Amino acid sequence: MLSNRLKFLWIAPLLMAFQCDDDFVPLEYNPYKTNVTPNLNFSPNDTIWIYGRTSSKVFDPSVNDSVFSDSPQDDLFSIYRFIPPTKGSNCIDAVDRFELISDKGEVSFLPSCPNAHVAIFPELESNNVSYIYRIGLRPTDLGDYVISWRDAEIQNPNRNEFIIEDYPLKYYPNEIGFNSCESVGWRSLDESDKEYYFKVE
Repeated sequence: MLSNRLKFLWIAPLLMAFQCDDDFVPLEYNPYKTNVTPNLNFSPNDTIWIYGRTSSKVFDPSVNDSVFSDSPQDDLFSIYRFIPPTKGSNCIDAVDRFELISDKGEVSFLPSCPNAHVAIFPELESNNVSYIYRIGLRPTDLGDYVISWRDAEIQNPNRNEFIIEDYPLKYYPNEIGFNSCESVGWRSLDESDKEYYFKVE
């Protein structure tokens, strides 16, 4: 099933390209609401649990109403370990520093950088109200880390943002520089609340 879903993710944009603009009206999905085990410090024996939930309904502009979706969007996040700042980045892809545990939902890795980008396909709850996932990260190496989401809304009131203060970028002040398989991207810390920081000691 997972391979079929991945094929659909790659083929879907091509299919859409052949549709007339007047015919195609994209559905509006609700963002995931995520919770992370609320600790600052973890040990290699701990499991960091990530729980995500989103509505099973999406807004369909063509009928101006919310409808049930049997094809939920995946939730995308990336895992990085902080490093001594270079000219452009202060963290590097770090999926290989963890053992991933899938309790609910299916885990996949994006080919653009499988050591950074994780895609989670959720499960439908028995009441059909929500799609959910529960993924565990068991660290195998010490360090300071950050999990960065694409669109999700982190529900933890404390995200331990002070950790990044030890890794300032000289040429990109108040930004986080993600090195994903040698490709660097930035995100302004003033504009983002999609990162969760923690230590493994």
